[in-house]
Amino acid sequence: MSADRPLSFLAGVALVLVLRGSVVAQGVAVADAEAARCEERIASVRRDVLGKYEDALAELQVQFQKAGDLEGALAIRAERERARKEGVLAEAHFAAEPKGLRAVQQAHVSKMRELISAVVAESVPKLVEMKKQLTVVGRLDEAVSVRSAIERLQNDHLPISKPDGSTALPANELITAYAADRTRADKTYKGQKLIVRGVVGGFRPDPADAKHYLLFLTRSNGGGWVQCAFNADVRCREEKQFNTTFLVVSGKEGEPPARVQTGQTIDIRGTCDGFEETVRMTKCEIAR
Repeated sequence: MSADRPLSFLAGVALVLVLRGSVVAQGVAVADAEAARCEERIASVRRDVLGKYEDALAELQVQFQKAGDLEGALAIRAERERARKEGVLAEAHFAAEPKGLRAVQQAHVSKMRELISAVVAESVPKLVEMKKQLTVVGRLDEAVSVRSAIERLQNDHLPISKPDGSTALPANELITAYAADRTRADKTYKGQKLIVRGVVGGFRPDPADAKHYLLFLTRSNGGGWVQCAFNADVRCREEKQFNTTFLVVSGKEGEPPARVQTGQTIDIRGTCDGFEETVRMTKCEIAR
């Protein structure tokens, strides 16, 4: 019996390694399938929007013909022919005149971007999780392959631009950007003043300085954090009412304090400090 045990143990280890390798290989296949499915859905979105664009142009051409505007009708007919031949619509195709044509083009490009962004935003978190799982089991080359798929999807279909500092950025976008490609996210967000909108996942005294508080924003469905460290002149204290704990945040003199609780959606203004265990924001205050 004693001689059989080492053989049995080694056989068990071998089986575990084979199964793990199989699972990981399946994971890579699933990642490739997810990326391909995303590309197919994007192509479908483009076809659908271009079909609606053709219908809108046909209606617009009739309007110009009825108005006796030959130049306008000819411009729209030429654009219809170009769109059918090339099968694409982008800013490069925007017409200066007539303005009605340009308005139709802008509306359809905007709709196309919105729909494509939604498709990519749905697939990227799945691929990010696959990349993480592959990394955990030590299959780094496969994880790099998944990361490359994420980069292709983002660079081709979900470009990110430096925020203007006045429009709220969903915490979901910030968390996903850093989970997908930290270097790319740093180039866009690190050092930038942002307004981040998210769900309050919790708050606690700052371990580095108990006089100050850290507040954590998360996605609406949970998962991932944005750690917000309040500015030095922002005063925080906890207050309990019945079974609810609030964080009372006092900012500028003359402004009423903000009362924040877990589960509440709020806007936080601060500076992105990159990623260290979580996405980090510093010099924060409640955006009112």
